[in-house]
Amino acid sequence: MTEARIAGAYIKGWGDYVCEEGGELTDLKPILKATLGQPVRRIGRFISLALIGAARCLEGKTPPPDTAVYFTTGSGDFEVTVEVMEHLFRDGFPPKPLSFINTVSNAACFYVAKSFGLTGRSTCIGSRAFGFETALQLALLDLKMGTIRSALIGSADIVLQPVAIHRQRLAQAPDAPLGEAAHWLWLTADGEGGALPDCRFFASREDLMAWMGGFDPDSTVLGLGEGLDDDRFSLSRTFDYRTGRPYYDSRTAAAPSAFLTQAGSGETMLHVSTDGAGRYAAFTVRR
Repeated sequence: MTEARIAGAYIKGWGDYVCEEGGELTDLKPILKATLGQPVRRIGRFISLALIGAARCLEGKTPPPDTAVYFTTGSGDFEVTVEVMEHLFRDGFPPKPLSFINTVSNAACFYVAKSFGLTGRSTCIGSRAFGFETALQLALLDLKMGTIRSALIGSADIVLQPVAIHRQRLAQAPDAPLGEAAHWLWLTADGEGGALPDCRFFASREDLMAWMGGFDPDSTVLGLGEGLDDDRFSLSRTFDYRTGRPYYDSRTAAAPSAFLTQAGSGETMLHVSTDGAGRYAAFTVRR
């Protein structure tokens, strides 16, 4: 991992965790202890994934205490939510207090802040469509306004047993590979000059195409989000980060680090995704 830029903002680091799950779920406790350097008690898979990804992003570096956290998830903490619902509706008992608190996905932000000594603001966004883009845009706006100087932007999605039922929850085919994942970026306002980036939302394909016309096709590749496998828009070269990767709701969050790991100097990825209702979101990453 080396430092890079996301459009005009400075990427201080990035880190990921991805694992396909199909039977007995991977034990995250030893992975978390090895990555974080210490165990964390009384947390489930969702918060464990968030911490693993954030720790890999920071790689032992110490972010400023006022670093803000912007966290996104497609489906939230399924594990603890199902546990609470079963206690309430199947067993007729009130949920455990800590489990009830952790049904709020922003609890992951609390553990990230606590583990890395952060006192800045935190925001959690739950959405299957444009979740990562929304978190990215919020962070970039705060950086541009000078409200913050450092931001951690992350995602996490878990798999819940039985896997066959979890596939149905995610509206995936019976044989679709499912994965657990966490992706994090560390952005700062310090670095090389230039305007802070555009992470834009478009009400129509026509609006998106008009904006994309300003990009150089010789140095820009197109990253395609969910539901856009056959769309090339105005760019002939594509960057495929989804083939061979198991499904999870926040796969868009994998695009920046996947691109930065493979791209040559001076290359730009323009990533486009859709919500399936005719709306689009786009962001750029430059190596």
